[in-house]
Amino acid sequence: MEKYKILFLHAGAELYGADKILLEIVDNIDRKTFEPIVILPEDGPLVSKMREAGVEVSVLPYPILRRKFFNIRGIGNYIFSYIRFSRRLKKIVNKENIRLVHVNTTAVLEGVWLKLFTKAKIVWHVHEIIMKPKFIYKMICFLIQHFSDQTVAVSDATKQRLIDSGIVDQAKVITIHNGISRDYSQSAPDYVRKLLNIPSDAIVIGMIGRVNAWKGQSDFIDAVCPILQRNQNVHVLLVGSAYVGEEEYEKRLVNKVASLATRERIHLCPFTEKIADYYAALNIFVLPSIQPDPFPTVVLEAMSNSLPVVAYNHGGASEMILDNETGYLCPPLDVTKLTQKLDLLVGNTSLRLKMGQKANIRQEKFFSLSQFVERITQVYVDLIS
Repeated sequence: MEKYKILFLHAGAELYGADKILLEIVDNIDRKTFEPIVILPEDGPLVSKMREAGVEVSVLPYPILRRKFFNIRGIGNYIFSYIRFSRRLKKIVNKENIRLVHVNTTAVLEGVWLKLFTKAKIVWHVHEIIMKPKFIYKMICFLIQHFSDQTVAVSDATKQRLIDSGIVDQAKVITIHNGISRDYSQSAPDYVRKLLNIPSDAIVIGMIGRVNAWKGQSDFIDAVCPILQRNQNVHVLLVGSAYVGEEEYEKRLVNKVASLATRERIHLCPFTEKIADYYAALNIFVLPSIQPDPFPTVVLEAMSNSLPVVAYNHGGASEMILDNETGYLCPPLDVTKLTQKLDLLVGNTSLRLKMGQKANIRQEKFFSLSQFVERITQVYVDLIS
């Protein structure tokens, strides 16, 4: 039987949310039917993970739409690089007889060129809710509408943001919620606690995610400070790093923590591939993204680890968490409400366990890897056949 070659393009090579989702797709689609070919713009841990999975992967430094290009010189550099590397991608698509291109983020615009100059079908997988700049939001929506054969949104909130532009037709976009494997719940709880000198009986409140302008690390610190002051047995754990060139966000976070009287019980850790060990050390998970987070993979990972999750009530988190059942949804930017909900969980062990168990069941039932891969596969089949 003929194998269908699918080219996957992505915006990086790390192991955060969208990176992991791409890895789950290429590692789990039917290799008897599909032959995945991955081209990434840089080297990194995702490259080695792809190779471990037996996937053909190479590095080609095509440009990614980042804020650094939002100036006159940057625009010129981007256009020059875009044309140069898009031509190379076109040659690969034609030479390899690639039938379908899966563009895994709106920051990768090379799919537009491939739609124009090859016969490949284009799947645009949208992991972002673009709020501003408005011009970029409108431009991305225009490109999605006119240069994709099928757009996949990771959440209903992400889909609605595209439709609200007045540019993207509702029929153009389908929602497929991400799913994850259960590998994130297999680690021993004591490893990280011993590493960081956290007592085994301490209550650990954690947040895992990219350190940037909108993930909400500052709100997280503000919310846990009163709890740390009242409870000597509570520790806080933050895991994550900034993009290269955005280290200023990390510096601000370090300085903020250093100014606090409770700093000895706040543990800042850089991004790690062994993230399962850190989930195992937690009792409560928090994600206070100050902008709508499309469909945060870390929430699914926390749920699979039987952790209650407290988050702001917008974006994909609203579709993942059942308020008062698997955790709490708080009004966006309401730090006081975050503190109140965390207080409830810190003070009630049985409530934490009950919510965590329900979160685990919900993740497996509605956000499993098998359901996710099955639905993505159907998109491929519908376009190729």
